[in-house]
Amino acid sequence: MSFGSTTAEEKTVVLKSTKLYSGIRISFVYTDAAGAAGPFSCLENVAKLVVDVPEYGNNSRRVDLSGNTIALLPLVSQLGATEAQDAASAASVRSTDPITTTGGGTGTSNGFAYFDIPVNKLNLDEDARITINALVQAASDTLEVAFAFLDYPLRQVFFRAYDAVNVASHQQWFPADGVLRGIAIAGYTAGWTQGAANAFAFGTRSTDVTKISLNGEQITTYSNPVLLGAAIDEIVSGGPSGTTTDWMSYNSFGLFKGFPPLTGAQYISIDAAAGTGEYLIFGVMSDA
Repeated sequence: MSFGSTTAEEKTVVLKSTKLYSGIRISFVYTDAAGAAGPFSCLENVAKLVVDVPEYGNNSRRVDLSGNTIALLPLVSQLGATEAQDAASAASVRSTDPITTTGGGTGTSNGFAYFDIPVNKLNLDEDARITINALVQAASDTLEVAFAFLDYPLRQVFFRAYDAVNVASHQQWFPADGVLRGIAIAGYTAGWTQGAANAFAFGTRSTDVTKISLNGEQITTYSNPVLLGAAIDEIVSGGPSGTTTDWMSYNSFGLFKGFPPLTGAQYISIDAAAGTGEYLIFGVMSDA
């Protein structure tokens, strides 16, 4: 798949395979005609990415990201891995990186990125489809996207991402035709704009979120949400390493370990100081 227009284009590729596979690796290469290492930081020019696997029916969209939720793509790869060691190499981009000309691939890696997406193909009768909306910075630049099939174990999950703007009190429902397995919440301070440098940044740790609740039940209601601050790091890296790349350094929360095995429609609610910021709400789900 190739993009070479300064106006956003949406393209779909159909992936055919002679063998079942567990995932798809999506690789990006940006070529800057000016030779300045590319004004491309893996996601800066990508407005939408959808991975559709038809045999999963209503849940065929295993990944569906657009706008601000594009920033969650590295986390998709990490949460699709079966253990922390695999999560560390499931994407070339740190999941906490901002989307800028230097973030999401710095120095010699700027202009190159890959992401491993869990798919777990069930049959060879229906082909997977990947849709990407992207552009380039200059008319002579190119963005090439390549795909490879993976055969190492990946989690049997799909993802649902939502953008909650100006949270004061927000309730987010998740589809009833899937089983919610975990929740991640990440605050951001700068919104995303396609093709714009310094467009997106996660917010640093604060105390503006006053309560997080799953289904409004007492056993899964946290009136001191910082207790959930370590959860994403536990899953994707085995725990904090003491650097600013850790999710605990950001205004993020997660509920994964010991997540109650409930079925049917479920919701997460967030209470925060009025007008304090925006949040990405991210659900990890399995098929019912």
